[in-house]
Amino acid sequence: MISQIRGEVIEVGDASVTVLVGELAYEVLVPSSVLNATRRKLNDNDGAGSSAGAAEPPGRDTFYTIQYIEGSSGHGNQFFRLVGFNRKIEKDFFLLYTGVEGIGYRTALRSLVLPIQKIALAIERGDVAVLKTLPHIGARTAEKMVATLKGRMQKFALDLKGEPLAGGTAPASDLESEIRQVLRQVGYSDSEAARLLQKALQSGPAAKSSEELIQRIFRIRNSES
Repeated sequence: MISQIRGEVIEVGDASVTVLVGELAYEVLVPSSVLNATRRKLNDNDGAGSSAGAAEPPGRDTFYTIQYIEGSSGHGNQFFRLVGFNRKIEKDFFLLYTGVEGIGYRTALRSLVLPIQKIALAIERGDVAVLKTLPHIGARTAEKMVATLKGRMQKFALDLKGEPLAGGTAPASDLESEIRQVLRQVGYSDSEAARLLQKALQSGPAAKSSEELIQRIFRIRNSES
């Protein structure tokens, strides 16, 4: 089982990247968010050039991967495929997401056009209207998604690294307000959200971002459970 690949991205296709590891090149299927992030990174590297003493050459990247077999054993050829993500939390989300009836790996990859945080929030809120707007996800599949995954998405709904709610220079009051809103959306009462936020604020120096505060809240919740 190939669970992680680290190498040089030598090609970016319409739905995959090719990663050179030693003498072998691996095709890794990726969702649009990973594809766009990889393109941006390569463009940035092309503009900046290779700097002396850099830890790794431009284009080098790490992908957290899932290996699966595509095709039917009784009909035609079978192929080993790799699906890849920039962060392990995205891989964990994908494994749950593809556990929903009617969502295979290819369908899942094509449908993930929003950040996982937004999809997870919609699932926790039972927002079928948002979910059925995802490519290849109809109303019935969206309802199955909610029935199967609601109550299991809090970790992903609170994941702000992929798309922060607020930048590092936002006023503290704005950060606190937005985090309280997210906590309420994933099922915390106003009093519990306020309690967790207060403990997070008191647990260290002033947080510079919503991501940092969310990480503190996770640590507090884990210590209490």
